[in-house]
Amino acid sequence: MVLPQHAAPAGEMALLVYGKDWSQTPLGAPETWSSSLRHSVALILAAAFPMAIRWGPELIFIYNDAYRPILGDKHPHALGSPLSSVWGEIYGELGPLNQAILRGERGAYFSEDQRWRVRRRGGREEEARFTISYSPIPDETAPNGIGGVLTTCIETTERVQTEQALRTINDTLEEQVEFRTRERDRIWQVSEDLLGVSNFDGYFISINPAWTQLLGWSEAEIKAQHVDQLRHPDDKAHSQEGRARLAAGVPTVRMENRFRHKDGSWRWIYWTMTAEHGLIYVIGRHVTAEKEAAAILQRTQEQLAQSQKMEAIGQLTGGIAHDFNNLLMIVSGNAEVLARQAGGPRARRAIEAIELAAAHGENLTRQLLSFSRRQALNPMVIDLGERLATFRDLLASSARGDITLTIDIPPDIWPVSVDLAELELALVNVTVNARDAMPNGGTIAIAGRNVELRPPNTPDGIAGRFVALSIADSGCGIEPEILPKVFEPFFTTKGVDQGTGLGLSQVYGFSRQSGGSVAVTSRPGEGTVITIYLPKSPEPVIPQPVLPPAAEGAVNDETILLVEDNADVLEVAAISLEQLGYHVRSADNAAAALRLLEQGERIDLVFSDVVMPGELDGIALARRVRRDYPGVRVLLTSGYAAAASAAEGGFPILRKPYRLAALSRAVRDALDPQRAGN
Repeated sequence: MVLPQHAAPAGEMALLVYGKDWSQTPLGAPETWSSSLRHSVALILAAAFPMAIRWGPELIFIYNDAYRPILGDKHPHALGSPLSSVWGEIYGELGPLNQAILRGERGAYFSEDQRWRVRRRGGREEEARFTISYSPIPDETAPNGIGGVLTTCIETTERVQTEQALRTINDTLEEQVEFRTRERDRIWQVSEDLLGVSNFDGYFISINPAWTQLLGWSEAEIKAQHVDQLRHPDDKAHSQEGRARLAAGVPTVRMENRFRHKDGSWRWIYWTMTAEHGLIYVIGRHVTAEKEAAAILQRTQEQLAQSQKMEAIGQLTGGIAHDFNNLLMIVSGNAEVLARQAGGPRARRAIEAIELAAAHGENLTRQLLSFSRRQALNPMVIDLGERLATFRDLLASSARGDITLTIDIPPDIWPVSVDLAELELALVNVTVNARDAMPNGGTIAIAGRNVELRPPNTPDGIAGRFVALSIADSGCGIEPEILPKVFEPFFTTKGVDQGTGLGLSQVYGFSRQSGGSVAVTSRPGEGTVITIYLPKSPEPVIPQPVLPPAAEGAVNDETILLVEDNADVLEVAAISLEQLGYHVRSADNAAAALRLLEQGERIDLVFSDVVMPGELDGIALARRVRRDYPGVRVLLTSGYAAAASAAEGGFPILRKPYRLAALSRAVRDALDPQRAGN
């Protein structure tokens, strides 16, 4: 497998993971992996903390660079192997535990200083200690909703041995004191853990060299400072409680807190403490990397949960909007037919009201389909600087006179491939939201910049080269508890009849369907910044030719084969085509359309819906027509994202619901390919 641009940093394990032929393993080719598995692999490869994944019923092993030393000479053969062959010598314990987590019979598992006898250096058995954490990885595609087990592991052999050595020193016989003292001094000098002695007043009276190496202070500087000057203020209460437990006679106390580095940054330290003769003896292990890895894992899990939630909502809203589009086609189409026949002013006003309501419904379904990423898009490569200049008047009119609008797009901005109408709608939606957040006026600043994103700390885990298009306002801001909900459809903080709650959901759907994402940052009273990430297009911007206006209606007594499975939509479309002067033959599925073509009757254009029942959908029909009847033109129509593959196949597409004027232009362009530039 070729390592993609957005892969984790190119350490040895990233190269091995993305270079391995996974089709020869139970996991199968990476293209078939679930999003949960892909997110989890990206997470561990980006982490500096020892982490591994055990995936599927066989518990297939994937691990990162930091985990590699734990394996010894089992690396690199362990990659892609079942857990039973990687840790066969302890599988009697590991197997049932991991399988129980995989089946959902138990939750996470944690063990500190777990003792195992392992073989990892030339087959020689050794005793080792590990602090381990096993967590279930959610995966909707897995039988029990759990795809694998996330493993974090710290080898604590050296620390345990050090602690045992210190206890041995305390218990040694008098005649061995001198020897043990020398041994302790050696441990004291070379240990990477913080070893020290303090009094109950809060001052250290003895520390080993590791303190200076970790915190940057000299021994004298640390001894001169009270512990409150070194420790993070937020950790004071529970740290004092631990010291009080020692004073009360508790033999050993363990806790975590942060100590200040000389440069002002903070280091997380896990302490083991005991007291004797009025002094506190401490061993401190540096755990900042573990803390950061845990934070990354939590953020990744939250992103995954939010992504799955949005996907579920999108599937529901997309299906509803698709069916509603067909209803709107019937309403608007028949309204146009009636408009041509209506005579009196009352009838015309009634028809205009129907058309206005249908147009409003079309706008709602458009935004729902955009959120669900099922909108039929017509992307083109554009220069954002040029296009936003043409949008300026529209965006300014969407704001108010007391709002200053600025647009700053640098000349070296990368090209992007987007649907212009959806981009325009997204910018209008954000602008209107910003306007409503500034009742007393303010500023809206639109800016663009080129960025390169690396997971896992990116919206929706996107990675690669993107154009970040940010819209910043100076409005009232958004409360923290509301921020996670702003892209959900129908969520709004506006009053009744003041908003549909679909504006920002359209922005989310447009950015995701365009291959990017969107992020929002805000603080109450400090304004809001919405950033749309659009992937850099590998293609250059192509100037669009100025074309002559199309003729309206039939010009050469043309015949159109109309293919539509919805009888009511078929009737409306047929009436509209006949009004434009075309002869119409109809079929309710692709197979029936092919039978009509086989009869040899003259057909100039096949006008077909994309989503249809049967073995052949509209796209498959279009390909058959192109192959078997090269003289027959094809025009497809849909309101669904499945139509994206139609554009990829080179077929023109008309987005549902459509009006008579749009139908006329699309049919004429399809029949006159030289005029349409095809």
